[in-house]
Amino acid sequence: MKVLVTGANGFIGKNLQMHLQEQGGFEVVPFTREHTEQDLPGLLEGVDWIVHLAGINRPQDPAEFTTGNAGLTQALCDAVQATGRSIPIIYSSSIQAERENDYGTSKRAAENALLALHEATGNPVYIYRLANVFG
Repeated sequence: MKVLVTGANGFIGKNLQMHLQEQGGFEVVPFTREHTEQDLPGLLEGVDWIVHLAGINRPQDPAEFTTGNAGLTQALCDAVQATGRSIPIIYSSSIQAERENDYGTSKRAAENALLALHEATGNPVYIYRLANVFG
């Protein structure tokens, strides 16, 4: 099974990759900070699942919340829709998505982009609001 992991160099992403390799039968396609949104269509070729872990939580500029959370997620949704395929997406959001701050608003916007993809195409989306990830 081929799995695209965004945020592949982050704490959860590294551990997920290690776990999938130990399980066997998985080909991990990493998406890291070295990639751009324009790389997504090529990285999605042949992908069976997406685990979307990438995001911004401590930016230099609060505007980075929007580009790094909502913007990247929208680009991912657009790339998935452009494939014409159904690729299930697991998204790690945050309990902060319920809050009215820059971070929470950006995570909620990312969730809404995924839900809109689901509504428009039926593409499976699984959103998990994690609490205080650290490592």
